[in-house]
Amino acid sequence: MRRVVCAAVLALAGCSTVKLSVAGEAAVDARVFVQPPRYAGQEDGNTVSLVAAPTGILDVADGTHVFRLTPFYRLDPRDERRSHFDLREASYRLQYQQLQVLAGFSTVTWGTLEMHRPSDVINQHDLVESLSENAKLGQPMVSVGWVGESASLKAYWLPYFREKTFPGVRGRLRSPATIDQDHPQYETQLGPWQPSGALRFTLNRGDFDFGLSAFTGLSREPRFVLELTEGQLAPRYDTMHQASADVQWTQGALTLKAEAFVRLWSQKLVAFTGGGAGLEYTFFQLAGDADLSFALEGYWDTRPVDAPPTFFDHDLFAGLRFALNDTGNLEVVGGVLFDVLSRATLARIEVSRRFGDHWRAYVSAHVFGFGHGTLQGSFVDDSHLAARVAYFF
Repeated sequence: MRRVVCAAVLALAGCSTVKLSVAGEAAVDARVFVQPPRYAGQEDGNTVSLVAAPTGILDVADGTHVFRLTPFYRLDPRDERRSHFDLREASYRLQYQQLQVLAGFSTVTWGTLEMHRPSDVINQHDLVESLSENAKLGQPMVSVGWVGESASLKAYWLPYFREKTFPGVRGRLRSPATIDQDHPQYETQLGPWQPSGALRFTLNRGDFDFGLSAFTGLSREPRFVLELTEGQLAPRYDTMHQASADVQWTQGALTLKAEAFVRLWSQKLVAFTGGGAGLEYTFFQLAGDADLSFALEGYWDTRPVDAPPTFFDHDLFAGLRFALNDTGNLEVVGGVLFDVLSRATLARIEVSRRFGDHWRAYVSAHVFGFGHGTLQGSFVDDSHLAARVAYFF
């Protein structure tokens, strides 16, 4: 069967080289919560879940045609919403000289900041996987771009909208009222079939990186409407138009970063701005081969109270990364997000180490404090310990 597939690909591509590679990971995750659940219907959340995220890459003609497939699945015995499947990537990419065309499910990231990237709007965040916005749902798209040595220009057409994921009634790390994920509301009559579009220009000049972006379509951030009959919150996705810029300047061990956006939200075209700035400094070979990096960032957001809520309206983030650079690649990564007005605090520290060529173990602590009556305060009783053992292909 593999010979038949390869022969068909070769015939279509008119070339003589095909490379098939498989990567990805399979993992076992465990979580233990320090306090009992706060809201009705929640279970204690102490559980072990399974994760599979393999990646297959078919490279034809030395990168001219690349087919990429990355399915994702998590099985969680406690929270039915946390058990979910997604296509993180299922795409075809054509690279012909400076022309680049991509079609299918893919992931795009904009911006320069570490903890939160205000200008990043293409993909939907997978909230049941991570509050820190690291996990993204695969976005159906077609992109066409010109990619040069120091500059690029890409256009995106996004024909279908991906809704944000939320924990279920039994799940932890959720709001007081459960989210009715099965009945989302939309400002436009086309609902999730409302197309979106984007344009992205990037420029690299030595130590200087610059990006300009524009987006029009459905907001990836929902606001919430109370359903009086069920007592649940229905996510409502409004239209938005956004222009943004991001910049990064690196001088040796020091990196300065900033990004900002201007947004017109909903059909009323309510205007507001947001963004952030920060720096990162690395002490190389601090003790032997070890490196120590510090990051400091601040965020602002002027959105009105009836707009979609955000964690990052007047917050500071401080983080560190210690890499021993030994044979086991021991790393310690941590950070604190602090709201300067409400004193809401989200803190995380993680220690990880590789064992052999394929295994890596992680142990982390997640702490939520203060912030009663705020969005962050919803998780004040959800401090927990987590562990992961992952096998990388």
